[in-house]
Amino acid sequence: MTSLTDKQARAEAILGELAELGLMLARDLAAQARACEDPADAERLAQAFNKTSRAVRLTLALDARLTRDAARLAREAAEAERQVARDAQEDARRRESEARQARRDAPPSPVERHKQRVRGLLNRLLWNESEGETEEFDVLTEDLGARLDEAALCEGFLEVPVETLAQGVAADMGLSETLVLTLPPGHRAAPSTPSSKPEPEPEPESVLIDTG
Repeated sequence: MTSLTDKQARAEAILGELAELGLMLARDLAAQARACEDPADAERLAQAFNKTSRAVRLTLALDARLTRDAARLAREAAEAERQVARDAQEDARRRESEARQARRDAPPSPVERHKQRVRGLLNRLLWNESEGETEEFDVLTEDLGARLDEAALCEGFLEVPVETLAQGVAADMGLSETLVLTLPPGHRAAPSTPSSKPEPEPEPESVLIDTG
């Protein structure tokens, strides 16, 4: 099957050849008209020259129009491709935005809530450790997040009291300050996962979570 580009190239070649032949014929007619001594023949040759010249001009104009049309079609095709790419990028951004919103709207899992409570206890220590330097605070926060993600992979993570996790992570990170918990008299921090039966007070060495 002949493509549109091939057809256009053939049409332009034919028009070019017709223009050359018409130009040659016009030259011959002009020469004959100048050399002709019979007024009637000279007039006839002049009319033929005018018609041939007009045909050459029309041929050149048609060739120019085909060139302009080809350039316009190429621009339209390129713009259509760019628009498709823009639409695809916009659709990808929209889907990513919807996914982020869905993640924000989704309730945190028990593991995430457990980690958030640990972060809440350690935020002040991290800020003091960074001495108010935002960049250093961000580095410490990322380190804390990585340690909590690793600790969450350990079996029984949810059963470890938040305070115990916070103290262990603070020690592993080498924070200069000691985490001090202020609890009401007689209050004991409960595990994050409720249980129908009361659980005994855990021994300090009974739970080991590797956070670093």
